[in-house]
Amino acid sequence: MRHCAGFMSQIGGWNRNEPNQAGILSVWKDLHCYESFIQHQHAEIFGKSDQGSTYKNISVDIFESISNIGTTDITDVVDKVKLLRVAEYSVGNVKRARFEQVLKDAGNRGMIPGMLSGAFGKRQNGRYLAASLWENEDSHQRYADNEWPALINESGVKDSIQRISVSLIELHPMWAVI
Repeated sequence: MRHCAGFMSQIGGWNRNEPNQAGILSVWKDLHCYESFIQHQHAEIFGKSDQGSTYKNISVDIFESISNIGTTDITDVVDKVKLLRVAEYSVGNVKRARFEQVLKDAGNRGMIPGMLSGAFGKRQNGRYLAASLWENEDSHQRYADNEWPALINESGVKDSIQRISVSLIELHPMWAVI
């Protein structure tokens, strides 16, 4: 995939919360590059790798980038991380603009110790994604226990979040395409 136009990086591993579930995060320059890859190159790569025999179900979600967390681009640290936190939010229509602003503000605050990078994305119907890369589980746990709840409470968007789903992906170096 490294040779595919617009491909930036990919990481993945097993979901700690659902041990039989894998998670993969791919970063593309833009939607056009991704769609061109799917249309022209994916079938050949998929066939050669025999990926179809490795799973029963698959779900692919595409999110448009809203902002980065901090100043380090997510593609600059994918080879240094141990843990990927993926949080997906469903937000009511009335509060979407406010929720997006909170995400942008959180990204501008920068990272907390142990977080190497991250990004926020959105898609239709009020779905949002926060992907953050962590150097270890302890740093992530401090964030999950202290930083994130405080941010949600002070932002005033807690009541507008209809659903939160969090996956912790223990990354495997063999799954990385950098």
